[in-house]
Amino acid sequence: MANGSSFRRGLRDGLAILIAVGVFGVGFGVVAVEAGLTPWLTVVASLVVVSGAAQFTLAGLLAAGPAPVLIAATGLALRHVPMSAKLASLVGPQPLWTRLALAWVLVDETFGFTLRAHLRGEEDLVAYKAGADVMLYSGWVLGTVVGAALGSAADAAALGIDVLFAVMFLGLAAPLVRSRRDWVVVALSVTAALAATAVLPVAWRVTGAAAAAALAGVFVGE
Repeated sequence: MANGSSFRRGLRDGLAILIAVGVFGVGFGVVAVEAGLTPWLTVVASLVVVSGAAQFTLAGLLAAGPAPVLIAATGLALRHVPMSAKLASLVGPQPLWTRLALAWVLVDETFGFTLRAHLRGEEDLVAYKAGADVMLYSGWVLGTVVGAALGSAADAAALGIDVLFAVMFLGLAAPLVRSRRDWVVVALSVTAALAATAVLPVAWRVTGAAAAAALAGVFVGE
């Protein structure tokens, strides 16, 4: 069956991010407990929210109160608008529960995997993404459980999360760069990311760079 084979390929490809996301989850668990969240609430956050960027923002701004957290998380989450539009165009009309499931685990890593699967002609993108999402979700939640249990006994910085995820995202993006137009978009996107880092508040850097990259992709011709 197409569904079964696509799902298994999603599981197989998801193995590549299982460990990386697990390490990231450990880091979040440690940081969140150090910031004052109880271990059980830290785990619930990963079970429900499933967003590393938003959850780390929550931990970092927890002491400032709910308003800064909501504003920063909203800024980070705006990148999901073009991501969801692209995913919807790839999978076509789907039942409500399928669309809700796709939206719930709409994260950069499995979104990138799904784009790559589309380019190679994957039979069932919904089943494929479901398989990749299972691996990511498992790593994220299990990592958070370990991090929350360790609490202040671990050093989140020593886990090397920044380096690990930079390398992982490069690995996700590299196979998608094929034409001269793609290289132009990459160059403009890198420039936008550097500019966003220099001039925008922390909470808006990812969204600002993502919006600039999306506009570059729209307006740069073949």
